[in-house]
Amino acid sequence: MTTTPPAGSESADDDSGAAQEPQAADHAPARTATRSRTARRVLDLLTAQARDGDTLRWDKATPYLLRHAAEHAADAGSLPALLDDLEFLVHGDPRGILATAGGTEHRTSLTIYRTSLPRHITASAPERRHILAVDAVRHQRPDLSNQLYEPPGEGAVPWRCVWSTAANISPSLRASLSGHRRPVHHLTVGTVDDEPVAATAGHDESVRLFHAATGTLLHSWGGHTGGVTALAFHNGHEHVDVITADTVGRLRRWDTHTGRLRAVIDAHHGPVTGLQAVRHGDRLCALSTGQDGTVRWTDFDQHRTRCLFTSPQGALPGLLAVSGRPGPSVGLVAVGCHPAEPGYAVAIDLPDGHVRYRLPFTTNLTGLDCLDTVDPPTAVATAADGTGRIWDATNGEVFDELNGNGRPGDLEVLHLMSVDRPGGAHPLAVTGGSDGSIRIWDVDTARQLHRMDGHHAGVLALGTVHDPHLEQRGADSEVGENILDQNDLRLLTRAAADHRGFQRRNALAGLVVLSASADETVRSWHALGGKEIRTYTGHTGAVRRVAAFEPAADSDQLWAVSCSDDATGRVWDLADRTGHVTGAAHPGRIDTLATATLHGRTLTVTTCRDHRLRVLNTRTGRLLSARITGDSPVRAVTLGATRQGPVCATASPDKGLVVRLVETGAVLWQRETDVPVVAMHVGGSMRQPVLLSLDDNGHTSMWELATGRLRTGPLGRQEEVTAIAAGRIRDTPVAVTGHPTGEILLWNLPSGTLRRTLCPARSSAPGVRAVSFAAGPSGPRVASQHRGLDHHSIRVTDADTGRVRSIVHLDADDQQASTAAVFGLGSVQESAVVAVGGPGNAVYVWDADTGASRTALWLPDTVHELAFDDNLLTVAYGRELAVFAPAALRDVLGEEDATGSAQKQSGPPSRRSPSKSLLQMTLLSLLLEWEGHNVTSLTALLCRHVPMRAVRAAVRTLIRDGMILPTTRDALGYALEPKGRALARPVRPPKTVTGNTPPLKLRGWHGRPCGFCTHRRIR
Repeated sequence: MTTTPPAGSESADDDSGAAQEPQAADHAPARTATRSRTARRVLDLLTAQARDGDTLRWDKATPYLLRHAAEHAADAGSLPALLDDLEFLVHGDPRGILATAGGTEHRTSLTIYRTSLPRHITASAPERRHILAVDAVRHQRPDLSNQLYEPPGEGAVPWRCVWSTAANISPSLRASLSGHRRPVHHLTVGTVDDEPVAATAGHDESVRLFHAATGTLLHSWGGHTGGVTALAFHNGHEHVDVITADTVGRLRRWDTHTGRLRAVIDAHHGPVTGLQAVRHGDRLCALSTGQDGTVRWTDFDQHRTRCLFTSPQGALPGLLAVSGRPGPSVGLVAVGCHPAEPGYAVAIDLPDGHVRYRLPFTTNLTGLDCLDTVDPPTAVATAADGTGRIWDATNGEVFDELNGNGRPGDLEVLHLMSVDRPGGAHPLAVTGGSDGSIRIWDVDTARQLHRMDGHHAGVLALGTVHDPHLEQRGADSEVGENILDQNDLRLLTRAAADHRGFQRRNALAGLVVLSASADETVRSWHALGGKEIRTYTGHTGAVRRVAAFEPAADSDQLWAVSCSDDATGRVWDLADRTGHVTGAAHPGRIDTLATATLHGRTLTVTTCRDHRLRVLNTRTGRLLSARITGDSPVRAVTLGATRQGPVCATASPDKGLVVRLVETGAVLWQRETDVPVVAMHVGGSMRQPVLLSLDDNGHTSMWELATGRLRTGPLGRQEEVTAIAAGRIRDTPVAVTGHPTGEILLWNLPSGTLRRTLCPARSSAPGVRAVSFAAGPSGPRVASQHRGLDHHSIRVTDADTGRVRSIVHLDADDQQASTAAVFGLGSVQESAVVAVGGPGNAVYVWDADTGASRTALWLPDTVHELAFDDNLLTVAYGRELAVFAPAALRDVLGEEDATGSAQKQSGPPSRRSPSKSLLQMTLLSLLLEWEGHNVTSLTALLCRHVPMRAVRAAVRTLIRDGMILPTTRDALGYALEPKGRALARPVRPPKTVTGNTPPLKLRGWHGRPCGFCTHRRIR
């Protein structure tokens, strides 16, 4: 029997089907919770075998757990807790951690972990522990450092980091792109499926594609012969490709989705110097230049290549640009590589190869770029003589000259961009110079808008990005305070009278300029005011490229990527405004280092490539002073004591020997030397201190430290000396010399007579490379470093008896220690210890008398110098300085410093009057208004009758009395200490009844109050 469905049954079915959708949505959270509970149980089962009671022992975890624990924790919803477990960061697989933690909210532990990520990837767990502990100190987290130095189930680490400078770390670092074995010189960025990616390449014959947000490696492409010479990114309608070129002239096309090699074409006979992807119709093509002097057009879809142009001058420099409108595309190519030969730019029709025009220059070109977004398409080129040219890219008509009075090196790097404004796009050019300067140019008028200085070495690459937050002009309080100050607002107001100028400045409000430099930094600049926004530190080699991702409309993320000679890439968060305390900042590698305890203070002095002598408190890391030493690098530095106070001696090729007071910087004496001095040590007594020097020819000299008078004696005429040191045996000052024959001699100071032969000369003995002296509770010790063809050892001798205490052969232990570059000897607590370090990032410490109890310390960067003093080991690694102490002493260092400070505060009053002169009080008032003044700017603000030498003397007094201290933000200036801030008064006196500001009554050099003469008011 057939039944008919009841009326309305169809609609009822429809209603039930519609009701199933919200019902399924209601089940989604339940399914998520079920998956999370399952993942939690799986993680608990995996970690059960590694538990020791309530403690999770990651050192006992299985390899699978170390690789995948982060993935399971992410599924279980417990990833933040796992990342806060420092022991997991020590033992876990870095690749697994970063692949999972990319989208995690900001965590201090992860920021510390990313700081030295390239080291973590190849490091063992003990190495990673030490590096993380030092990085925690650099990030002002000593509590985390203490946790790392006390691992569960293991003995405490015997040596610990007390403090470290932090100039080469940045809170803005979001990811490190590692895996290359050699310097990375090429970088290109783009998006794949709306995700940011970065491709890097260098001399190791591989190209690596990373997810920029997480640093995860997506693809690694090899097969390039002799290294990759060029990269290009192309985002097509169906495929997103990366094009690579190598040293044999071969071009490759890689699919970013699958990682598959889609095409290989032999284009050039030799290295490819320039490459640009071009869309021709619906086909992907490439325009390339090579050292064979040809410009070639390669069609990847048809697998064809043809020569468009051959240079009569041979190799092409690789500068090229493409203009795609109006009409057929035009390729612009720079011809000429040698600075002594004139160059020119040639315009070639694409793809037929017809030469439209040649534009000659007086020298070779250093930059070439073209803009299609303006009408007509505009090309800009810069030349080696420091000038540039602007012309119509379609016909070669020259519009204007750029930097007509430029100097060679002014315009070494070029980047062209346009900004939107009412009426159309406005072209701008950004150039970088070999002196580190950056200039922004208005292409329409060829006028320089801003010059920005800050880099300590040449600019190697430039980029720009639009930051929508900067256009708010202070709507965000943080941006308004740090970026757009009163001067910027005045400029905007002043430009309102000129409608065109106002439009240009309004368009510049959101433009950020990025610069990469040989000083190992990336910097961001605000194009509107020409001010630096932030310095991004972290690279340990010259930064070769920088590129930024344009921000999405619905995202506040603003990222940039850089690559460097340190074989890494770095991803930076340009929107990050986190503050950072750096301490003493060295703009380059620390070249020389010395420590000493003088007049009850333990001091450290350093020098680097900026030719500044920095003096720090060894116990606290506080910068005491930073002074220019000359125009050439300092090759040797040492500390000593005289009756005038602590002094520092430096040796440089242009200044010779210079001895200056540490507190004031006043030069006691200076002596020119015929041969550069390479080593110095201070010995003798307080009454007769002696400076012992060693020159590049192996000759020694003795100088009176207080007067600079050259002393005579056998020690002052020694030849064929390779190393020197000084110290004391009981109350007798002595010196030690090492020789290439292996001989070590002990001398009396200051007479310079021979006291003892510690090691006789032998024909087959390895030469002495360095010597060090230390006197401690166990007696005076001399350590010597012996290097030969197949021999490297450290020998410790009792300086009083001549008995050999220990010999440690480094070549028998490991390869890194066998090539140690620096070493030192010191006295710690009840024994003497030896430390060796470099050329890697490890320092090895052992007992000097027994050669046992060896301890390894690993640092985030390469070790260049080390020194012992006052139970502390000071290590210079890269651009940073760190101080280590035995675990038993580290915890009491802060207490001793606090006790010492309290004793000073509660001690007897100083005999020096606390009152300050009118000039000193005025200087304090000026520094209260604006910290950063130097002596020149302070003098310019005072009456013209006040000489600069009086200002300089007042500054020395204020430094000596702890009122001000030197600072090196951008240039050397001075900042107020708390004591000086308490005494300072506002610089502007109250107005009179007439409304005028009375003149400053500062007594001038003429002896009368300055109110009676023409003077400059303080402004």
